[in-house]
Amino acid sequence: MTTARQHHTRSTRLRLLLAATATVATVAAVTTGCTKDTKATPPPPSPTASPSPSADPQAAEKTALLGVYRAFWDASLKAYSTGSMKDTGMESVGTDKAYAKVQATQIYYRDNGFVMTGAPNLSPKVTTMETAAEPPKATITDCVDSTTYIQVEKQSGKPVETMDKNRRHVATYTALKIGGAWQIRDFDIARDQLC
Repeated sequence: MTTARQHHTRSTRLRLLLAATATVATVAAVTTGCTKDTKATPPPPSPTASPSPSADPQAAEKTALLGVYRAFWDASLKAYSTGSMKDTGMESVGTDKAYAKVQATQIYYRDNGFVMTGAPNLSPKVTTMETAAEPPKATITDCVDSTTYIQVEKQSGKPVETMDKNRRHVATYTALKIGGAWQIRDFDIARDQLC
């Protein structure tokens, strides 16, 4: 018995195989018509039905997870720049400890009259993914570069001095897939681990 996922993977591979065959045939026909040789060239051999060994079977899941990760950052940026969690979209992408940490930081900024301006440069990579786990889980590792992400006084716009002069830190995010959707569950920014 095949699952919907296996059927989807097989049908996707079949579509890719058919598309590759059509592309090869089209290129062969076009290039044959452009050569000076009047002899007909045989068609190229058809590709085999075996999947490419270099294809990542989790590529679609990783792409979806990285989309949620970027949405989590977008929601965090809204919270830190406005002083409110309202209308940030955090509820759909961040939960548990991740939500609580963003909320605590947002409250700290608000209570001290600070906001964040700009945005960090992100370079996330999915470093582990266990789709067979129940629920599926994954880890994202990122080098968060906050060089252009500045804490300022809300009233004056004056930058706030920070003790940390290095603005590039390794951050690790954990995610779970609940109800068919990835959510960032927790994160840790290693202030002593530079990148």
